Amino acid sequence: MERDWANLESLALDIIISKLIEPIDHIWFGSVCKNWHSIAKLNHLNNYKFRNNILPMLMIPSKKNPRKRSPRKRSLFSISANRVYEFQLTVFSNKRVCGSTHGWIGTVDQNNVITLVNPFKDVAPIILPRIDVYDSYKYYEFDVRKVTLSVDPITNPNDYVVAAIYTNRGCLAFMKAGQEFWTYMDDIDNPRHTGFIDVAFYKDLVYAVSCRNEIVSFDLCYSTCPYRFEERIPNFVRQRDEDEDEDESYFPLAYLVTSLEGDLWMVRRFVDTVYPCVGGSENNGTQSFQVFKLELDCTGEKLINMIKLETLGDNVLFLGGSDSTSISASYFSCYVQKNSIYYTDNYIDDTPVRYPQVPYDMGIYNVKDGSFGIHCPFKPYFKGLAPPVWVLPPFQWDC
Repeated sequence: MERDWANLESLALDIIISKLIEPIDHIWFGSVCKNWHSIAKLNHLNNYKFRNNILPMLMIPSKKNPRKRSPRKRSLFSISANRVYEFQLTVFSNKRVCGSTHGWIGTVDQNNVITLVNPFKDVAPIILPRIDVYDSYKYYEFDVRKVTLSVDPITNPNDYVVAAIYTNRGCLAFMKAGQEFWTYMDDIDNPRHTGFIDVAFYKDLVYAVSCRNEIVSFDLCYSTCPYRFEERIPNFVRQRDEDEDEDESYFPLAYLVTSLEGDLWMVRRFVDTVYPCVGGSENNGTQSFQVFKLELDCTGEKLINMIKLETLGDNVLFLGGSDSTSISASYFSCYVQKNSIYYTDNYIDDTPVRYPQVPYDMGIYNVKDGSFGIHCPFKPYFKGLAPPVWVLPPFQWDC
């Protein structure tokens, strides 16, 4: 007797869908038939915890198809299922990604034009105005270190802001939807307004951290004229003390992330800049991390205290070339390690390697005991391709 899978009882279908962690699996579940689609949509509407707890996925190079000569695209690796979803995203594996934000992927071309694409939605790409890269790297793909969005342009098409770190001097720029010029946070006579390595939106301000262990902020009061070139000077939230040793206060990698509690955290990443050969140590460059809670004044413009954290509480951090993200260790207790940082390779030195020929510097770091682990094993077909990045696939039932 054949089973009537399309008309399984709602209770059985609810049990099945409750076991699915990845949003992609929910979408596949809903594509089986109309009955399953209605159950999936109802589950999404009623399951507040699921809607607000999305596990990042790793966008990795896809396998080469010997029958095709076109450039390889990207696939997704699931941390929870420990598997690769083989469908191909419209992002090339031989192209460095300079941002992963709200489901949008950023790249820059040889004309210094940043393009944002959303491979998860049938929407047009966002092509931003040319950014003024006056000091460039050997490879143009590194001329924009990071690009990030304040909100999703799909849900806020006229009210989003783009922030970018650009040039090999690590300068800041931002622009609002509809503007035709960037606003530059730059002062060529003051090197302290350069060297930025991460930028993030937090509450009503934009924050950036530099390799000199300094933090700046600026508000989003942009020019009302969309055609006018403008420069502005950022506010210093934290400046390096004069008695701080310059070498000890230098960090090639640092990140800003909002914790589950709503606080702003800064994470320092200590990297051995000499990459090991194939078969070297598991951490491949990264030696350790330090996490700090930033206590800010009521305006958010001055640092009151910076507290080093020995544990992360319920937070699990995902860091790299994407927007930094914190998820709940208790909600995903079966799939992630508590007190851990899941990181990818986004180290850029003065002469960055375009396509690494050795394993990427990515893994899991336990803040409490200092141990390392692996989240996505290095695969032979990764060799010579741009490093993976974290993505948060958008998930809404549109119909």
